[in-house]
Amino acid sequence: MDPLMLLFLLIAGLPGADSVSTVSWVSVLSGGSVTIPCFYDDRYKTHLKYWCRVNNMDLCTPIVHTDSPQEGKVSVRDDPDKQVFTVTFKNLTARDSSYFWCGVKISGRSYFGDQVALSVTDGVFTVKWVHVQRGGSVTIPCFYEDRYKTHVKYWCRGYDVRSCTPIVHTDSPQEGKVSVRDDPDQRVFTVTLNNLTVGDSGHYWCHVEISEASDLRDRVSLSVTEGSPELSVDKQEVTGVEGGSVSVQGRYGYSVNKKLWCKIGGSCASERSVSLDGRPVLIRDDRVNRVFSVTMMELERKDTGWYWCDAGGLQIPVHITVNPIGMTEYGGNNENLSSLVQLVLYVVLGSLVLLLVIIIITWKVWDKHKKKMAKRQNTGSTELTLNPDHEYAVTNRSGIIEGAPPGQTSVEPGLHVTYSSNVLRNPEQVSSRCSSHRPAVTPASDVIYSSVALKHRE
Repeated sequence: MDPLMLLFLLIAGLPGADSVSTVSWVSVLSGGSVTIPCFYDDRYKTHLKYWCRVNNMDLCTPIVHTDSPQEGKVSVRDDPDKQVFTVTFKNLTARDSSYFWCGVKISGRSYFGDQVALSVTDGVFTVKWVHVQRGGSVTIPCFYEDRYKTHVKYWCRGYDVRSCTPIVHTDSPQEGKVSVRDDPDQRVFTVTLNNLTVGDSGHYWCHVEISEASDLRDRVSLSVTEGSPELSVDKQEVTGVEGGSVSVQGRYGYSVNKKLWCKIGGSCASERSVSLDGRPVLIRDDRVNRVFSVTMMELERKDTGWYWCDAGGLQIPVHITVNPIGMTEYGGNNENLSSLVQLVLYVVLGSLVLLLVIIIITWKVWDKHKKKMAKRQNTGSTELTLNPDHEYAVTNRSGIIEGAPPGQTSVEPGLHVTYSSNVLRNPEQVSSRCSSHRPAVTPASDVIYSSVALKHRE
């Protein structure tokens, strides 16, 4: 067994070793920097803390102490209120890759601590261990330096890089079981694996193509399990807006004391933390149901990026996108959405007005039609009120009887008589009613009532 790993196992098994905890593995690009948190119990607030590099089983060379903090390549800062001390590395090189130790001095040579593996890679880095349930999917980010934006990236499988079999390239992306997508602006290419089987477990490599002999690469171990994975998250893609918050829920399959939320290439937060890179963060651990939740608040655009959940050394990457205020969860603009809603309202209101106009017009046409039908049923009906101050003439079959003296006229003055414009074959059809309550006029059987001619008295 690797002596460094043996040392880690021996120390992790010591009583009280869980009183100090840190991340299990950190990957950083050469030339970059990283801040590593070391969490401790409340009882160690006043104790001396230190950071050392593990060289072999018997020697851990101290680099920095909290009683003599440095501000050079490596610096340390203790925050007793938050029960964490942080170690910051700057200008990292591949030679800085090693196992390191977060320690709390108890007395004399007695101390508690936890180990972290730091990997500094040239050109590209990724997460180290990922567990996924059979039938599921996972997206793995591979980060690279700015100078490799235009280079071809690829994903291959194999324990040894020399026998690594390429699966997919960014210059010929696929959309099947394995797909790749390059984002030069964020300097990351992502590989998505779908419908995973147990046979997909193994070692994979993120590659940046330089030349056949000097391609840049970093390795990740993928484990696909039949049952629930040892670590999983409810979603790998999370979207929020500026000033808002986002939440991620993780599940772990065994009891571990160390659950962390980290920004890849940045710092980490635990249950004891209240912030991550200056951003308020709330982490809660439900040990009964083995669920921990992470909530990031007061988001800013610069919080967009890749993070990971860490539980007992296992890691699941999570991407957070922070949109500007006024954008929806899926990237749409609220102003555009509002305009669309207004347009829909205008269309609906316009349709209702048009429908009302059609109803009114239809009602008027129908009403006019009914009146016309009623008029046809009483074609030519006319009502006249005879004025007693006039003399009347009545047309009969043989001619006109004009100016008959009163009492000899065919129609008595003052009568209200209704005449039909049609020639009446049956005189009984003529109806009359007396407005002065006089007896009705009995028409002669030989008279055709066609019209009434009014003649003024002199």
